[in-house]
Amino acid sequence: MNNDNFSGLLGLCRKAGKMSVGHDESKLSVRNKKASLCILASDSSERLKKEFGSLCRENGVTVISVPYTIEQFAFIIGLKAGVITVNDEGFAKKLMTYREVNI
Repeated sequence: MNNDNFSGLLGLCRKAGKMSVGHDESKLSVRNKKASLCILASDSSERLKKEFGSLCRENGVTVISVPYTIEQFAFIIGLKAGVITVNDEGFAKKLMTYREVNI
């Protein structure tokens, strides 16, 4: 994974308003069929990983886990979160080219 490209694209996605950050926003995004990709921080809880794994499978959304911690997400996008969703197919496809782990 090229961390510079991935993190830069995440930041751009955030600035473009094409991202939901945190548990509640991300959950709504998936349920409302707005999410194209769900990204979990490496130090997200197992409960969160299971919850979003099931929710995204039920709604046809790809879930990936990346080697970024919650603190690193905070640095990249400006908010602390263990889960984020990308609500734009173009951003999601490009981010997937850098994916590390598929859940």
